[in-house]
Amino acid sequence: MFMGGRGKDESDAVNRAFIATVRAASAIVRAPLPGTRYRAGIRGRRVLEDYFTRHLPQARSGGSDDLFTALCQARTEDGEQFTDADVINHMIFLMMAAHDTSTITTTAVAYFLAKHPDWQDRVRAQSDVFGDKVLDIDDLEGLTDLDLVIKESLRLLAPVPLVMRKTVEDTAIAGYYIPAGTLVAITPAVNHYVTDVWTEPDRFDPLRFDSQRREDNAHRFAWIPFGGGAHKCIGMHFGMLEVKAILHQMLRTYTWSVRPDYTARWDNTSLPIPVDGLPVDLRRR
Repeated sequence: MFMGGRGKDESDAVNRAFIATVRAASAIVRAPLPGTRYRAGIRGRRVLEDYFTRHLPQARSGGSDDLFTALCQARTEDGEQFTDADVINHMIFLMMAAHDTSTITTTAVAYFLAKHPDWQDRVRAQSDVFGDKVLDIDDLEGLTDLDLVIKESLRLLAPVPLVMRKTVEDTAIAGYYIPAGTLVAITPAVNHYVTDVWTEPDRFDPLRFDSQRREDNAHRFAWIPFGGGAHKCIGMHFGMLEVKAILHQMLRTYTWSVRPDYTARWDNTSLPIPVDGLPVDLRRR
């Protein structure tokens, strides 16, 4: 979808480089000293740049329908194309904004469904109604129970737990004066657990998003896994459909579970990923 098919070794190298690049964003030491996360991130960024640079000529020539090729082929009304640097920067950003967040969300949903087999059975029953049909957008939007589970998973484990913004004018928040030009943090990881908004916020309860309750309507920024306002994620609807499509196929093909006493631990160094890789018992139906 984004970069077309590549060999496993190359894909693994790109994935390692990408993880190092993302982790460097939250490095405390902002200098490329040996052994630091920041230095590893700079090296990872170079690997990604080299990767896209090598494949640019093929993408420029066309012949594929992935987004990398589409960016290389895109032209403005004046016939201008993105420069090589533009394409590379767009693709590296896309890996984080459109790929990593989706994989984190899919992982989180799979985890919560493993922990709550009653909900796994419930959403699977809705998917089974379609049989082997290739689902279109209307079909995916009709998976309403899965939609509830995804929203609750995004609440409990926001893929982007903190978003930085800068105030454009003097303001006050909860009685605190904040002058213009101040960096502020918007934290879904905190908002999503506010007891004034959410009933038993630590509990997995997808029905809190059901039309009869809609706890997320308590405040316009109560549920913000995609941000909000003018800078709300433009890929929100695509991302939800993408995750639904993946999970629908998983539900149709497999059942999965975790040990009854298992609780995942998440590494929030950059974006949340399971520390132990999230071991599950996966069985084909």
